[in-house]
Amino acid sequence: MKTEILNYIKKYQTIIIHRHARPDMDAIGSQIGLQQALKENFPEKDIYVVGDLNPMSYKAKMDDITDDTYKDALVFILDCAVSHMISDDRYKLAKDVIIIDHHTNPSDIENTLFYQQSTYTSACEILVELVKDWNFKINQECATYLYGGMVTDTGRFLYVNENNASHAFLMASYITQFKPDIKDFYDFLYTESLEKRQVKNLFSEFSLTEHNVAYRKNTAELVSQSKLDVQGVSRGMINQMAGLKEVKIWASFTEDKEKNIILGEFRARDITIVDIAKKYGGGGHNQACGATLTSWEQADLIINDLDERAKENL
Repeated sequence: MKTEILNYIKKYQTIIIHRHARPDMDAIGSQIGLQQALKENFPEKDIYVVGDLNPMSYKAKMDDITDDTYKDALVFILDCAVSHMISDDRYKLAKDVIIIDHHTNPSDIENTLFYQQSTYTSACEILVELVKDWNFKINQECATYLYGGMVTDTGRFLYVNENNASHAFLMASYITQFKPDIKDFYDFLYTESLEKRQVKNLFSEFSLTEHNVAYRKNTAELVSQSKLDVQGVSRGMINQMAGLKEVKIWASFTEDKEKNIILGEFRARDITIVDIAKKYGGGGHNQACGATLTSWEQADLIINDLDERAKENL
């Protein structure tokens, strides 16, 4: 399928790259990384990136394009395979759609090709392998974004295991040959304002179920008080509960008042929980997943399911 994807790239003059809404660095990294790789190797083509941005987007900038741009265009959808999660639904206007994803979800999107590598640790890892196999020229910006997506989706390689570590490190070794700006990227990731560090105190407390599932419920009022955006709380604070010996499953539920939804983020250590996320319309990885909920009652049901899973793994 790698050759098929490359043939589609060669075929089209206009290529538009999408990814999921509320992007993390793997979504942004794969999107900008692919854009830069295509611009470097096909400078005559028109390559665009679209979607929402947030403070976790590093230096990424999106293009403002009209609907007409999609006529006779090829669309890539990265780091996502389900329609309700895609940022900017104009992908439906394109002539061909190629999905590249590393999650375990099946796709409900009408597509030309669906390239899924669920054993890979990130979408960026897939992209690194593709540009390597295609023998593409790689510039520093491309390398920085692809490396950055790998670093963040693996938690600085904390979440690799004996089954996927070898390939993940092989791809990291390859992309770092092209001199990603590691210092600047790490400064972005791992330094923060004093105000933000102090805000984390708002999220330091959590509840425990009978079988030591840690969880937090972040109301819209608390999000507003923190002065963070919803994603900054939902994804940015979930791992305040990580790294506790007695806690092998933890969950965060964050109210998005504007969209009238509750964002659920679920994490585990050595326990598979993605089936629980899928039960409520979500998905992701075996031990890092999430779901979009419509009520706090749904959150309570998930907490009960996670507690049962913890009990099964005592």
